[in-house]
Amino acid sequence: MISKASLRKQILASRDRLPEDNRLSISAVIADKFLSTDFYKDSRVIWAYWPFGSEINTAPIVHRALSENKKVILPKVEKQKLLLYEIDDPQVQLVPGTYGIMEPVIKGCHPARIKDIDLIMVPGIVFDRKCNRLGYGGGYYDRMLPSLDKAVKIALCFGLQLIDFIPVEKHDIKVDIIITEFEVINCNYKKT
Repeated sequence: MISKASLRKQILASRDRLPEDNRLSISAVIADKFLSTDFYKDSRVIWAYWPFGSEINTAPIVHRALSENKKVILPKVEKQKLLLYEIDDPQVQLVPGTYGIMEPVIKGCHPARIKDIDLIMVPGIVFDRKCNRLGYGGGYYDRMLPSLDKAVKIALCFGLQLIDFIPVEKHDIKVDIIITEFEVINCNYKKT
């Protein structure tokens, strides 16, 4: 069986090889699918993430949500945990932080009310059809997601990031829905 580390390395290398113009055009298709879901339309408070490296370009989703008066929350890494802040102007309120990822500036942002989050965009490197995910290995999301069990967790990924099987452990947290350029996989999530 392939190790998590090997799987991450293999899929990340494939994602990194996608030409930037392809990444952007595929990202636009995935963003359109995400924005057309009832989960997005019905949401009021979205925990998003700013794109980093070869990830799906989530910036248009963040801008659209803000233009539709939704609250947008972005994470900041501090001392091995995620702190969440509400933003309203990415150009002013984001600066390079831990790992070079754009993060909220604490002085210009309000701490998020975690209980208000109803939709979470979950990043990752590898996903499978049972909605398992492998993140970057820090466990940041796996530690926070259990406290947000009422929020729908949606992963946006390129089709090449979706495989048949991921080795998982008890602490690994699944997402509810995966959206690629080819399909939307709903792992039995039902709105209540």
